[in-house]
Amino acid sequence: MLLPPSETKTRPADGSAPLDPSALAHPELARARETMLRAARRTAEGRDGGERLGVPASSPELVARMAAIHEEPAGPALSVYSGVLYDQLSAGAVIPEDRRVLVMSALLGVVDAAGDHVPAYRLSAGSRVQRLGAAGPWWSTHLKPLRTRLLEETGAGPSPLVVDSRSGAYRSMLPLRSGHGARVLQVAPVQERGGARKVISHDAKHYRGIVTRELIAAPELPGDPDALVDLLRERLAAVPGIAGAPLGVELDGDQLVVVDPVG
Repeated sequence: MLLPPSETKTRPADGSAPLDPSALAHPELARARETMLRAARRTAEGRDGGERLGVPASSPELVARMAAIHEEPAGPALSVYSGVLYDQLSAGAVIPEDRRVLVMSALLGVVDAAGDHVPAYRLSAGSRVQRLGAAGPWWSTHLKPLRTRLLEETGAGPSPLVVDSRSGAYRSMLPLRSGHGARVLQVAPVQERGGARKVISHDAKHYRGIVTRELIAAPELPGDPDALVDLLRERLAAVPGIAGAPLGVELDGDQLVVVDPVG
């Protein structure tokens, strides 16, 4: 499962250990992570640091935190990332060993939600970092070696499926298409009214969070896309949409379409 990060984050308690880059999954990204961490700190220390980082004028403390990001307390990824998508995940959810949940990060490239600890950083794919430019495109170059390996590892497993719930900017950081034995399915929520469908954009994270929650909680993983649809159809039948009707799910090419009947 591939997730976007959240703009809002919950800061771990003071006294928590700071970020330890050497303890993060995917150690092959260590050099790139250190480069971005240094660049992010320099950016925050600059005169226009808040503007470059996209910090609201009402929250100047976020700039100071980024300037001292190496000292900021870190916590489990799923307790730090917050917002619409992450609000749908069960509190204290434990990711089973037979599945992997990766979160894209403009600061760290890729975060493994099962074990990585991260600080409540403020950096997005569109942030312009000193000397590196926009964070998203910079990471796209440095994440290239990871693309094939993730597909090959997934394709060789018992559930050769990648469920992609990322937004466009974060898909661009690590573009993945079906191949190497793996099927990549993008979660595409729609509202259905009177037989007509409308793509959901503003609230898409809500539905993607629900799909992620159900796949984490499922007792076992499906072995192919049709079995995935059957699994989600069964589990989403108990999840009401905005009008109270249960959510549905369909497979349309490489899209996993979540249908919310609204009338």
